[in-house]
Amino acid sequence: MAATRSAGLFLDNATVPPADRGTFDIRDPADGRLVGSATRARAEDARAAMDSARAAQPAWEALGGAVRARVLVRAAELLRARRTELAELITREMGKVLTESLLEVDGAADNFDYYAAFARTLHGEEVGLLPAGETLRLLWAPRGVVVGITPWNFPAATVTRKIAPALLGGNTMVLKPSSATPFSALLIAETLKQAGLPPGVLNVVTGAGAEVGPALITHPDCSTVTLTGSTASGVEVLRMAAPRVVKCLLELGGKAPVLVAADADIDWAARATVWARFWNAGQACIAAERVYVARPVADAFGRAVAAIVARLRVGPGLRPGTDVGPLYAPSARDAMARDVSEAVGHGAHVAIGGRAPEDPALAHGAFYLPTVLDSVTEDNPIAREEIFGPILPLLTFDDFDDAIRRANDTRYGLSSYVFTRDLATAEKAIRELRFGETYVNRVGPESPQGYHAGFRQSGLGGEGTRWGVQDYLQLKSVYVDWKRPHAAGYFLPYRDE
Repeated sequence: MAATRSAGLFLDNATVPPADRGTFDIRDPADGRLVGSATRARAEDARAAMDSARAAQPAWEALGGAVRARVLVRAAELLRARRTELAELITREMGKVLTESLLEVDGAADNFDYYAAFARTLHGEEVGLLPAGETLRLLWAPRGVVVGITPWNFPAATVTRKIAPALLGGNTMVLKPSSATPFSALLIAETLKQAGLPPGVLNVVTGAGAEVGPALITHPDCSTVTLTGSTASGVEVLRMAAPRVVKCLLELGGKAPVLVAADADIDWAARATVWARFWNAGQACIAAERVYVARPVADAFGRAVAAIVARLRVGPGLRPGTDVGPLYAPSARDAMARDVSEAVGHGAHVAIGGRAPEDPALAHGAFYLPTVLDSVTEDNPIAREEIFGPILPLLTFDDFDDAIRRANDTRYGLSSYVFTRDLATAEKAIRELRFGETYVNRVGPESPQGYHAGFRQSGLGGEGTRWGVQDYLQLKSVYVDWKRPHAAGYFLPYRDE
């Protein structure tokens, strides 16, 4: 049995013990066993972390991008050296299958390497064709102290995807990780310290968002908030940030459609859709949330999907051979049961799954069988609201234009998927689907070389590419008059010269 962990806050590169703050338990969702206890930070701890980050920011900015990049690259090396340790910790904290956790650690380390490269490639602009003796430059400046709020479903990848561009740009950060997965974030912070990150540049506060979040967001030195979470959480962050007009970068909910045209490679589309729905037990913002299948191939596609799903092995994430692990908490498992019951009440039919597993060995875990629903109509709640779990609704269409219209008829707009062999059909979908990402004949996860952003209520700003770096920077215009003597023809007082 793995040893239990305990952790304090991470402040000024030191661990602050719980003392009288209190702790909260983290339990493995596969069996309910204790993973460890984390410190419950108080509002004053959040404010102290912000003060520390503000004090550290000028010196961190002064080092220059190349020095900051070297810290990130070294941290990537150290993360890879601890790959198995961090992956097993992720699996124990939130249940993810170990194979997926290992890949997530690889992605987390790659984020450090990827963003470090912008230290030598990001540039401003010198405006040309100005009058003699005048210059205008556009410079990128750090925003200051960034508050990062991260979720439990990708507790390493989302953490580094926020830390890396913020710190590379000369900002400092106070990180508030999910209360379900604090240990992964603390391990990453420890790795950055070992890589040479100065004290105060990254502080980590763990605990209840209701107490810590407002203290961070309303702090006078908070320049930017970056959140990955639900749309409801994003709205609450906007509400708290509005009085001080604090910039918000929000990756929020999704309801990704999959469009399967009549000419698609059905076997490939089925395999890809199963992965896009059931990886991480369906707990991903870009997961396939609803599938629109051309009526002539709907039966064949449904059979192919059901056959693959029937072979998926459900079990603990650390057990070799597991395909789908538990949901992150028993409450999430119970939500799946309610969602399926409601969908069936609106006319859906359970093609496969639709219940918790009967295996007694899984009785103490947050498991729910991979589920496929057919006979789903557009007015069914399962086709409208985000499902954060292993449930796949199948719908049909007769006209591709109608399928696009139905796919776009949602308050979300993060990811979308299209399967077709026809170039014109693919191009039509690419142009008309109103989502931040469209995958054609493939699925995610997204690459940092793409801009991961949502339309509508799926978010503000984005991550990845140079635009993702620039979201953490402020563009500054610098006007200089080098002429001697100075002269201007429009100053007051106005009179005939």
